[in-house]
Amino acid sequence: MQQRDVVSGFTELKDLLIRTYQINRSRDLVKLYFSQGENELLMHDYDDHNKVISLCANLSLRERSIPLTQNAHRVIGESLKHKFPAEFLNSEFLLNGFFRP
Repeated sequence: MQQRDVVSGFTELKDLLIRTYQINRSRDLVKLYFSQGENELLMHDYDDHNKVISLCANLSLRERSIPLTQNAHRVIGESLKHKFPAEFLNSEFLLNGFFRP
């Protein structure tokens, strides 16, 4: 994937979280965090882990939980090629400049 597609994918995922939970902070202040649990890939608001969206309901079958925009779908699809998709997404999120710890 090209970097602009990755950046667009993460932006689309961030927008999904903002819309779903009606987050009122500036988009720049919303940080994503990805985790895996019980065969599921999850996306959280870094500052409030109760705000969570399931991206993949069954990691063994690589089934996505919700419809995603094209670039978000591609980013999640790329992560599912890895043994630990959440680790891949967290590192890519950092590498693409979305979150500086």
